[in-house]
Parts: sequence; C-alpha cells; structure tokens
Amino acid sequence: MNYRSFIITATLALAVLFCLAGDSFSQKHYKELTYGKLSEVNIPQPKEATLKNGIRVLLLEDHELPFIKMRCVFTAGSAWEAPEKTGLADICGIVMRTGGSQTMPGDQIDEELEKIAAGVETYIGVLEGGASLSTLKEHFDKVLAIYADVLMHPAFPPEKIDLAKIEMKSAISRRNDFVSSIAAREFAQIIYGEESPYARAVEYATVDAISRDDLLAFHKRYVRPDGMVLAVWGDFKGSDMLKKIRKTFESWEKSGDHRPEIPGVDYTYQNTVNLVKKTDVTQSNIYLGHIGGKKDNPDLPALTMMNEILGGGVNSRLFNRLRATEGLAYHVEGYYGTNYAFPGKFQMMLETQSGRTVEAIRSMLREMKLMTTEPVSEDELRSARESWLNSYVFDFDDKDEVISRLLTYSFYGYPLDFLQATRRQLEKVTREDILRVAEQYLHPDRVQILVVGNPADFDEPLSVLGEVNEIDITIPTAKEEVPVATAESIGRARALLDKMAASLGGAERITAVKSLTAALKLVQITPMGEMAMDARQIVVYPDKSCSILKTPMGEVKLILTGESGKMVSAQGSMPAPEPLKKNMKENLFRDPVILVRNLNEIEAQLLGETIFAEKEAFELIVSKGELSYHLFLDKTTHLPLGVTYTTIGQQGPTEAEERYEDYRNVAGMMMPFKTIGFDKGQKASESTIVEVKIDDTVDMSVFEE
Repeated sequence: MNYRSFIITATLALAVLFCLAGDSFSQKHYKELTYGKLSEVNIPQPKEATLKNGIRVLLLEDHELPFIKMRCVFTAGSAWEAPEKTGLADICGIVMRTGGSQTMPGDQIDEELEKIAAGVETYIGVLEGGASLSTLKEHFDKVLAIYADVLMHPAFPPEKIDLAKIEMKSAISRRNDFVSSIAAREFAQIIYGEESPYARAVEYATVDAISRDDLLAFHKRYVRPDGMVLAVWGDFKGSDMLKKIRKTFESWEKSGDHRPEIPGVDYTYQNTVNLVKKTDVTQSNIYLGHIGGKKDNPDLPALTMMNEILGGGVNSRLFNRLRATEGLAYHVEGYYGTNYAFPGKFQMMLETQSGRTVEAIRSMLREMKLMTTEPVSEDELRSARESWLNSYVFDFDDKDEVISRLLTYSFYGYPLDFLQATRRQLEKVTREDILRVAEQYLHPDRVQILVVGNPADFDEPLSVLGEVNEIDITIPTAKEEVPVATAESIGRARALLDKMAASLGGAERITAVKSLTAALKLVQITPMGEMAMDARQIVVYPDKSCSILKTPMGEVKLILTGESGKMVSAQGSMPAPEPLKKNMKENLFRDPVILVRNLNEIEAQLLGETIFAEKEAFELIVSKGELSYHLFLDKTTHLPLGVTYTTIGQQGPTEAEERYEDYRNVAGMMMPFKTIGFDKGQKASESTIVEVKIDDTVDMSVFEE
C-alpha cells in the first residue's frame, strides 16, 4: 500500500498599533483636519543612450554604496508560444539560467556567484522576458560576462529541462489545492477565454510536448536585442559603464524580424453565472466583473480615484458596507484593472460564508450600480485622493523600484514621467469625472459572475441570477489507449477473476467480510532517505476506510466515507484535498476484497500473458467508471501478483506499481502480508502487515472525526 501525507499549515499575523493622544488639549474631528500640499518628490533622472543594434540603455549613477545592478527587458513571452506547447516560454526563462551557458554550466555559475555574493536571474512572462544582475562594484566585470553569456548563449542541458518540467508538473498537480487560486484562474479564463494567451493553463500534455529543440528555436527567435531596454544603476561612472555595455552587447545582431504583434482581446459584454463546485469548503469565493482597460487611457486618473472609492482599502465602500456594516465578507476588494499592452479586468472579489453567497452577490451588484448612478461625496473623493497621494511618495523610496518602473515604461512605449503625469492629472479629478467614467466603463447590467463553493449550502440557488454554467476543474491526464474489448477477451477475464476469487478463499467467504483491521510497518523512500512509520488500516466494506499514520510530524488520519474524504492531524480536521481524496478512493477500489464483491459491477478484459515480478502472469484491465488499473494474476495459482496504474503524485502523473508478496491464510482468506510500491520503475515504498483481523469489532466513531 502507498500512503502520502498532506500537511497544510497556515500562518496568520496581524498587528495593529494605536497611539493614544494626550487629553490635555482639545482635538478636532478628523473631518476638520486640513493638510498642506505635499512636497515635490525628487525623482532621479537616468541618462539615455541607444546601441547600434537598437538596445536602449538607461544609466543611473548612485555612489552611496559600492553596488551595481542591471536589468534588461526583451520581447518574448507565452503570448507567442504554440498552445499545444503552453509552458514553453516559462521553461525557457528558467533554464536559460539554471542550465548555464555554452561555456559555463549552471551549477558552476551558482558556485562562482555564491563566492562573491552576486546574482544573475532570468525569466520570461506573458509579453516580456528579462534578466537581472546584482553585484559588488569590484566584481562587476566578471558578473557582467556571465550575465551576457547566459542571456545570449544559453546551453539548455536536457537534465535541467527535465528538472524544470518536473517542477512545472508539480505545480499543475497542486493548482486546485487553494480555492482562491482556483477562483482567480477561472475568472481570468471567463474574461479572456480559456484559449487566450492571457489565461491559458499549462497542462501535463503541453509540458510533455516541449523539447530542447523548441527551447533553442524560441530563444533564437525572441531573445534578441530588437526592442530591448537595458537599465543599469549603482556605483559607476556613466561614460565608463556605457563603454562596457557597448563592448559587451553591441556585437549581438538584431534578428531582422519585426517585433511580434501583441495578441488582442476579443470580448463581448454579457451576463453569465459560473460555478466551480467544491463540496469540501464552507465558504464561497466570488468574482464578479468584465473586461477592463489599458494604462494609456486618458481617463486613468479618474478611474484610479473610482478604484480607491469602490474597493481600494479600509475606507472603500466595499470594505465599509459589505464587510464592516453587513458582515458579509472575510475579504473584499474591487478595481478597474489596467495593463500596459492589453486590457486588464474589472473585478470585484469577495469571500463569504456559503450561506450568504447570493446575498453577497446582490450587494456587490448594488455597489457597482451605485457607482454608475450617484456622484461620490466630497469626503469620499478627498479621502481617496489623500490616500493615493500619501502613498505616492513610497513609489520613489527605493532606486530598484524606480529604475524598474522606468524600464517598464520605456519598454512599453510610455513616457518616463508617466507616474508623475498621472499624479498631476489625478489632483484635478472631480466628482463629475468619477461619475462619468463609472457610467462609461462599468456595466452592472452585463457582468460575469463566478462562484467557487458548495452549492448545497448556498442561501439561494445560483440559478436565481441566471442560467448556471458549471466549470470542470479536473486536471486533464493522458488517456490510456487499450485494445477494443471483444467478447472473447471479456469472457476470459471473467473466468480468470472467478479463479482468482477461488484462490483467495472463495467468493462466498470474501463477500461475507464486513471489516478488516491491520497494523502495519511502512517504509517510504524519499530523496532524503528512508522514512519508517507505524500505521493502522481500518476498512468497513463497501466504502469506508481509515488510515492512521504515525509520522514524524505527528499522527495523521486519512478518512474516506463514500464520496467524502477528511484529513485529521494536529492542525485539526479538514476536508481532504481533491487529489488526496481521489487517491484514497482509488486505493479502496484496488482492494481485492472490493474486486470480488463487485464482480458483477466492474468491467474487465484480458490483455494477454506477460512477465510480472519475474513470474508468468495474466494481465487484465479492471475498470468501473473513471477508475481503472491493470491486474496481474499468477499463471499457476491465480493469486494477484500486483497492479499497475496511473496516479497523480507530487510531481504530476506517474506510473505506479504495487507487488504483492508473502500470502498467508487469515480466517479462511488468503492475504499478502507485504506490498512493495514502485514509482516509474523505482522502489518507492514497502508495507508489511504486523497483525490483521477480519470482522473484528470496529469503533465507527473513527470515521466521524
């Protein structure tokens, strides 16, 4: 048997400090307070230059500390990868660095940089890629050489590609673990479309389709000086630094291709109601909205003030009305989202208890509509403007942040003083401006609604808001291709299963079994070595199981009752995450007792004869609905030798194998006392029965914790 522990811990830290003013003098009401005009922020201005190959360079001297930092941005991203190879750009950005260059492996680069406390990193996102450098001034020349080599001549070694794929598959396997992540992902797909490069999901199949040749071709085409912007800031002399940059990068030839066209967004305003059904949660995550806009919109200042008033913080309408007054929300916010090169999303987000889901949606719609029909108050505008302006200064308190923002502005074709210009315009925004943009850009009568939660606990059916589209978030896995079953293969499989039942003790004896309890010794093989633990297994047929694991982190109980799964640990009881619950159901389905009990309900066909665990065996496929596995029967005794199946591990889909050994007679039934598990051909676990009882008295409360 295979056992996997899932410990989910969360930390929560909230600290609120209030300073009490002395009572020796009278105080004005906060609404009577006045504030002087904010001082102008002294914003450093970089020097600019352009290399022969088109790279635009920004230089900002800062002699306060002996550090130098560099960052470039280039036109490369997942927007231009083939849909069937989704994940290509991300892997390219990762392995450019981890794989090293053609002259220095990535591991050696790690060692060299660690010696001098320097860093070089690369990434590729949706519309841009980049590389960064940080080092002490004295090591700059050495680090610059590594930086340029990684950027222009990456090696893409197969082992680092495989490692990046494993990490990406691991992320896929966990993507449904957190409700908030599900809600954000699925709402983006509702707005942009699931095939849009701005919302497309990476899948196991798309990761498997990516080859080293794909990475080389993607890098050659997109990681080029065309349209690149490079910024360097720190302790240097500008003229000297520019010479080094010219010497390092000017020989890098342009591709000659035009910069790729940024994919557009085809959006139709409409009403939709969407549900992701999660029966293991007690609260709903709600998203509501439609398409947003771009930052180059002249109305951005007014939209910014609208955002502050609607959902920008503790003084916003959503916070004060939906959370503080109505008590609807654990978390609530809303804003008209804008991006540099493609439209953002207008979205209102709220987390509430399941029993107030529809009530919360109606309140969200009410606040959205009010923004479009009634002017905001002078107090709201004053507070919103002061909040934004008072936080404005912190946009310039860190030179890294300043230069990164300037780099982004330059790359996307925005003026370098874009933020300052926005501030000047924002100070002129009126109540009438806010009402005008709300009327123009918000469409409360044409919104798309998404709820992630348990509809059985909602206060009203979602259908009262419109026709409900239920979204399936099952992570796709490759379907096994098996021969078409014939009457002969089905008949021979049925005969072999009857012989298996007889060898196990007879169908009558097995179907009479009501429960099984066993004490086990488990050994899990991990990259850090073997981990031994004691365990108890309690099965009450046909659909209840409880595994009690004595792990180094404490006792963990995995409980399955029909379609319901729970995990109980020192952190408390919680619904079992879907991947864990699925594994628990699959484990029970593969139990030989279950197989014999369900002979009339399962489908089986004989694939042929083979060698399994160095023994001659018959190979069958056993299935029921979406559950299936390969069963291997000893050709002589007809006892089960083991099973193979595809399951989802911590690193994505994996081919698992279990071998059954040391059969003994227990109360008239043959049982294997040892099970050895393999993962992709490598030994992964071993379980040994220490004691087993059939139809012993079971305390049923163990399934109710």
